[in-house]
Amino acid sequence: MKNTKLKLSLTTMVLTCSLFSISTIAADTSTISSKPSDTVKLRTGTYDFGGRTIDGSGVGTGKPLFSCNKQAKVTIKNLTVTNNPRYAMFIRSCDNLKISNFTMKNMSKSKGGIRFDKGYASKNVTIGTIKASHVGGHALELWDVDGYSISKVNADNTTGCGVLVNRSKNGTIGTVTGDKNAQGGGYATLRFANNNGKVTVNKVKSRNSGRGFFSVSGSSNATVKSVDISGSTKEGIYIQDAKNTKVLGGKSRGNPNCRIRGGSGNSIKADCGGKIAN
Repeated sequence: MKNTKLKLSLTTMVLTCSLFSISTIAADTSTISSKPSDTVKLRTGTYDFGGRTIDGSGVGTGKPLFSCNKQAKVTIKNLTVTNNPRYAMFIRSCDNLKISNFTMKNMSKSKGGIRFDKGYASKNVTIGTIKASHVGGHALELWDVDGYSISKVNADNTTGCGVLVNRSKNGTIGTVTGDKNAQGGGYATLRFANNNGKVTVNKVKSRNSGRGFFSVSGSSNATVKSVDISGSTKEGIYIQDAKNTKVLGGKSRGNPNCRIRGGSGNSIKADCGGKIAN
Protein backbone atom coordinates (compact mmCIF):
# COMPACT_ATOMS: atom_id res chain seq x y z
CA MET A 1 0.00 0.00 0.00
CA LYS A 2 2.80 2.35 0.95
CA ASN A 3 4.62 1.56 -2.31
CA THR A 4 1.44 2.28 -4.30
CA LYS A 5 1.02 5.65 -2.59
CA LEU A 6 4.67 6.45 -3.19
CA LYS A 7 4.34 5.60 -6.90
CA LEU A 8 1.21 7.74 -7.21
CA SER A 9 2.95 10.62 -5.44
CA LEU A 10 5.97 10.39 -7.73
CA THR A 11 3.74 10.19 -10.81
CA THR A 12 1.87 13.31 -9.69
CA MET A 13 5.15 15.14 -9.17
CA VAL A 14 6.41 14.16 -12.63
CA LEU A 15 3.15 15.25 -14.28
CA THR A 16 3.17 18.54 -12.39
CA CYS A 17 6.76 19.23 -13.38
CA SER A 18 6.03 18.28 -16.99
CA LEU A 19 3.04 20.60 -17.16
CA PHE A 20 5.09 23.40 -15.63
CA SER A 21 7.86 22.77 -18.15
CA ILE A 22 5.41 22.85 -21.06
CA SER A 23 3.85 26.08 -19.83
CA THR A 24 7.25 27.78 -19.72
CA ILE A 25 8.36 26.43 -23.10
CA ALA A 26 5.40 27.26 -25.33
CA ALA A 27 3.77 30.67 -24.99
CA ASP A 28 0.21 31.08 -26.26
CA THR A 29 0.71 33.74 -28.91
CA SER A 30 -2.98 33.63 -29.83
CA THR A 31 -3.61 35.76 -26.74
CA ILE A 32 -1.38 38.51 -28.17
CA SER A 33 -3.41 41.01 -30.15
CA SER A 34 -2.60 41.72 -33.79
CA LYS A 35 -2.46 45.38 -32.70
CA PRO A 36 -1.35 45.56 -29.05
CA SER A 37 -2.06 48.73 -27.08
CA ASP A 38 1.08 48.32 -24.96
CA THR A 39 4.51 46.70 -25.14
CA VAL A 40 4.49 42.90 -25.16
CA LYS A 41 6.91 41.84 -22.42
CA LEU A 42 8.54 38.53 -23.28
CA ARG A 43 9.22 35.92 -20.61
CA THR A 44 11.09 32.62 -20.69
CA GLY A 45 9.54 30.46 -23.38
CA THR A 46 8.95 30.14 -27.12
CA TYR A 47 6.80 32.67 -28.95
CA ASP A 48 5.94 31.21 -32.35
CA PHE A 49 3.64 33.57 -34.23
CA GLY A 50 3.15 31.23 -37.17
CA GLY A 51 3.62 33.94 -39.79
CA ARG A 52 1.30 36.55 -38.23
CA THR A 53 1.71 40.29 -38.78
CA ILE A 54 1.70 42.42 -35.62
CA ASP A 55 0.80 46.10 -36.03
CA GLY A 56 3.00 48.28 -33.83
CA SER A 57 1.02 51.49 -34.24
CA GLY A 58 -1.08 50.74 -31.17
CA VAL A 59 1.85 51.13 -28.76
CA GLY A 60 2.82 54.45 -30.33
CA THR A 61 6.20 55.80 -31.40
CA GLY A 62 7.42 56.11 -27.80
CA LYS A 63 7.46 52.39 -26.92
CA PRO A 64 8.87 49.17 -28.36
CA LEU A 65 6.42 46.57 -29.59
CA PHE A 66 8.30 43.71 -27.90
CA SER A 67 10.71 43.87 -24.98
CA CYS A 68 12.98 41.32 -23.32
CA ASN A 69 14.28 42.53 -19.96
CA LYS A 70 16.44 40.37 -17.68
CA GLN A 71 15.09 37.10 -19.02
CA ALA A 72 16.73 33.85 -20.19
CA LYS A 73 15.87 31.29 -22.86
CA VAL A 74 13.39 33.38 -24.79
CA THR A 75 12.65 32.41 -28.40
CA ILE A 76 10.63 34.60 -30.76
CA LYS A 77 10.01 33.60 -34.38
CA ASN A 78 7.85 33.62 -37.49
CA LEU A 79 6.36 37.11 -37.43
CA THR A 80 6.21 40.45 -39.22
CA VAL A 81 6.21 43.77 -37.38
CA THR A 82 4.85 46.86 -39.10
CA ASN A 83 3.72 50.46 -38.57
CA ASN A 84 6.20 52.44 -36.50
CA PRO A 85 6.61 51.33 -32.91
CA ARG A 86 9.72 52.95 -31.37
CA TYR A 87 11.50 49.61 -31.88
CA ALA A 88 10.21 46.30 -33.14
CA MET A 89 12.09 44.67 -30.25
CA PHE A 90 14.10 46.18 -27.39
CA ILE A 91 16.43 43.94 -25.36
CA ARG A 92 18.18 44.37 -22.03
CA SER A 93 20.19 41.59 -20.39
CA CYS A 94 18.61 38.55 -22.05
CA ASP A 95 20.81 35.44 -22.18
CA ASN A 96 20.27 32.51 -24.56
CA LEU A 97 17.88 34.58 -26.66
CA LYS A 98 16.82 33.25 -30.06
CA ILE A 99 15.25 35.35 -32.83
CA SER A 100 14.37 33.88 -36.22
CA ASN A 101 12.24 34.56 -39.28
CA PHE A 102 11.60 38.10 -38.01
CA THR A 103 10.48 40.68 -40.59
CA MET A 104 10.09 44.44 -40.15
CA LYS A 105 8.48 46.74 -42.71
CA ASN A 106 6.83 50.14 -43.07
CA MET A 107 8.66 51.44 -39.98
CA SER A 108 10.29 54.56 -41.44
CA LYS A 109 9.25 56.66 -38.43
CA SER A 110 10.70 54.19 -35.91
CA LYS A 111 13.93 54.77 -34.01
CA GLY A 112 15.20 51.32 -34.94
CA GLY A 113 14.33 47.70 -35.65
CA ILE A 114 15.82 45.23 -33.15
CA ARG A 115 18.08 46.80 -30.51
CA PHE A 116 20.20 45.25 -27.76
CA ASP A 117 20.55 48.22 -25.42
CA LYS A 118 23.82 49.82 -24.38
CA GLY A 119 25.04 48.92 -20.89
CA TYR A 120 22.84 45.84 -20.46
CA ALA A 121 24.93 42.76 -21.24
CA SER A 122 23.48 39.70 -22.95
CA LYS A 123 25.13 36.33 -23.63
CA ASN A 124 24.73 33.51 -26.13
CA VAL A 125 22.40 35.12 -28.64
CA THR A 126 21.25 33.31 -31.79
CA ILE A 127 19.68 35.28 -34.64
CA GLY A 128 18.41 33.49 -37.74
CA THR A 129 16.90 35.29 -40.73
CA ILE A 130 16.04 38.97 -40.29
CA LYS A 131 14.37 41.07 -42.99
CA ALA A 132 13.86 44.82 -42.82
CA SER A 133 12.36 47.23 -45.34
CA HIS A 134 11.78 50.97 -44.84
CA VAL A 135 12.96 51.08 -41.23
CA GLY A 136 14.07 54.24 -39.42
CA GLY A 137 17.46 53.83 -37.73
CA HIS A 138 19.38 50.55 -37.76
CA ALA A 139 17.62 47.33 -38.73
CA LEU A 140 19.64 45.32 -36.16
CA GLU A 141 21.85 46.87 -33.49
CA LEU A 142 23.84 45.03 -30.84
CA TRP A 143 25.47 46.47 -27.75
CA ASP A 144 27.39 44.47 -25.13
CA VAL A 145 26.66 40.96 -26.38
CA ASP A 146 29.15 38.19 -25.56
CA GLY A 147 28.69 35.23 -27.88
CA TYR A 148 26.37 35.74 -30.83
CA SER A 149 25.52 34.09 -34.12
CA ILE A 150 23.68 35.94 -36.90
CA SER A 151 22.70 33.84 -39.90
CA LYS A 152 21.24 36.20 -42.51
CA VAL A 153 20.10 39.82 -42.57
CA ASN A 154 18.43 41.50 -45.55
CA ALA A 155 17.82 45.22 -45.05
CA ASP A 156 16.74 47.87 -47.54
CA ASN A 157 15.81 51.53 -47.21
CA THR A 158 17.04 52.08 -43.65
CA THR A 159 18.15 55.48 -42.38
CA GLY A 160 20.90 53.74 -40.41
CA CYS A 161 22.86 50.52 -40.80
CA GLY A 162 21.63 47.16 -41.92
CA VAL A 163 23.60 45.69 -39.01
CA LEU A 164 25.50 47.70 -36.38
CA VAL A 165 27.52 45.86 -33.73
CA ASN A 166 28.97 47.79 -30.78
CA ARG A 167 31.22 46.62 -27.93
CA SER A 168 30.33 42.98 -28.45
CA LYS A 169 32.58 39.94 -28.88
CA ASN A 170 32.85 36.30 -29.90
CA GLY A 171 30.49 36.62 -32.83
CA THR A 172 29.84 34.99 -36.19
CA ILE A 173 27.80 36.53 -38.99
CA GLY A 174 26.70 34.74 -42.14
CA THR A 175 25.49 37.13 -44.85
CA VAL A 176 24.45 40.77 -44.54
CA THR A 177 22.70 42.11 -47.64
CA GLY A 178 21.67 45.74 -47.86
CA ASP A 179 20.34 48.28 -50.33
CA LYS A 180 20.02 51.98 -49.53
CA ASN A 181 21.27 51.74 -45.95
CA ALA A 182 21.96 55.34 -44.85
CA GLN A 183 22.22 56.38 -48.49
CA GLY A 184 24.13 59.66 -48.63
CA GLY A 185 25.12 59.35 -44.96
CA GLY A 186 27.98 57.90 -42.95
CA TYR A 187 26.53 54.61 -41.77
CA ALA A 188 27.01 51.32 -43.61
CA THR A 189 25.31 48.09 -44.53
CA LEU A 190 27.56 46.48 -41.88
CA ARG A 191 29.34 48.53 -39.25
CA PHE A 192 31.49 47.62 -36.23
CA ALA A 193 32.04 50.40 -33.71
CA ASN A 194 32.82 51.42 -30.12
CA ASN A 195 35.53 48.88 -29.31
CA ASN A 196 33.72 45.96 -30.84
CA GLY A 197 35.58 42.68 -30.44
CA LYS A 198 36.24 39.41 -32.22
CA VAL A 199 33.86 38.54 -35.06
CA THR A 200 33.96 36.59 -38.32
CA VAL A 201 31.71 37.49 -41.26
CA ASN A 202 31.11 35.29 -44.27
CA LYS A 203 29.85 37.94 -46.73
CA VAL A 204 28.69 41.53 -47.05
CA LYS A 205 26.64 42.50 -50.10
CA SER A 206 25.83 46.20 -50.29
CA ARG A 207 24.21 48.41 -52.89
CA ASN A 208 23.57 52.17 -52.95
CA SER A 209 24.36 52.72 -49.27
CA GLY A 210 26.37 55.30 -47.35
CA ARG A 211 29.15 52.74 -47.01
CA GLY A 212 29.32 49.01 -47.57
CA PHE A 213 31.53 47.86 -44.68
CA PHE A 214 32.81 50.19 -41.94
CA SER A 215 34.95 49.34 -38.90
CA VAL A 216 35.70 52.24 -36.57
CA SER A 217 36.46 53.59 -33.08
CA GLY A 218 38.74 50.97 -31.60
CA SER A 219 37.01 47.90 -32.99
CA SER A 220 39.33 44.91 -33.38
CA ASN A 221 39.80 41.37 -34.62
CA ALA A 222 37.13 41.39 -37.32
CA THR A 223 37.51 39.16 -40.37
CA VAL A 224 35.25 39.60 -43.39
CA LYS A 225 35.74 36.76 -45.86
CA SER A 226 34.10 38.34 -48.90
CA VAL A 227 32.42 41.57 -50.01
CA ASP A 228 30.27 42.56 -52.97
CA ILE A 229 29.87 46.33 -52.70
CA SER A 230 28.85 48.94 -55.26
CA GLY A 231 27.09 52.27 -55.49
CA SER A 232 28.26 53.53 -52.08
CA THR A 233 27.93 57.28 -51.69
CA LYS A 234 31.09 57.27 -49.54
CA GLU A 235 33.72 54.56 -49.11
CA GLY A 236 32.78 51.05 -50.12
CA ILE A 237 35.10 49.78 -47.38
CA TYR A 238 36.36 52.05 -44.61
CA ILE A 239 38.58 50.86 -41.76
CA GLN A 240 39.23 53.75 -39.37
CA ASP A 241 41.10 53.63 -36.05
CA ALA A 242 40.51 49.88 -35.81
CA LYS A 243 42.87 46.99 -35.12
CA ASN A 244 43.39 43.67 -36.89
CA THR A 245 40.41 44.19 -39.18
CA LYS A 246 40.76 42.20 -42.38
CA VAL A 247 38.75 41.94 -45.60
CA LEU A 248 39.95 38.81 -47.37
CA GLY A 249 38.32 39.02 -50.79
CA GLY A 250 35.56 40.19 -53.08
CA LYS A 251 35.03 43.51 -54.82
CA SER A 252 34.26 47.05 -53.66
CA ARG A 253 33.28 50.19 -55.53
CA GLY A 254 32.50 53.49 -53.82
CA ASN A 255 33.79 57.05 -53.51
CA PRO A 256 36.61 56.21 -52.87
CA ASN A 257 36.35 52.45 -53.19
CA CYS A 258 38.44 51.53 -50.13
CA ARG A 259 40.16 53.41 -47.32
CA ILE A 260 42.30 52.53 -44.28
CA ARG A 261 43.04 55.33 -41.84
CA GLY A 262 44.71 54.94 -38.45
CA GLY A 263 44.81 51.83 -36.32
CA SER A 264 47.10 48.85 -36.87
CA GLY A 265 47.13 45.38 -38.35
CA ASN A 266 44.37 46.20 -40.83
CA SER A 267 44.24 44.95 -44.41
CA ILE A 268 41.98 44.87 -47.46
CA LYS A 269 42.57 42.16 -50.06
CA ALA A 270 39.33 42.76 -51.95
CA ASP A 271 39.45 44.19 -55.47
CA CYS A 272 39.25 47.93 -54.82
CA GLY A 273 39.76 48.93 -58.45
CA GLY A 274 43.01 50.68 -57.64
CA LYS A 275 44.94 52.12 -54.73
CA ILE A 276 43.55 51.97 -51.19
CA ALA A 277 43.11 55.52 -49.89
CA ASN A 278 44.29 56.72 -46.49
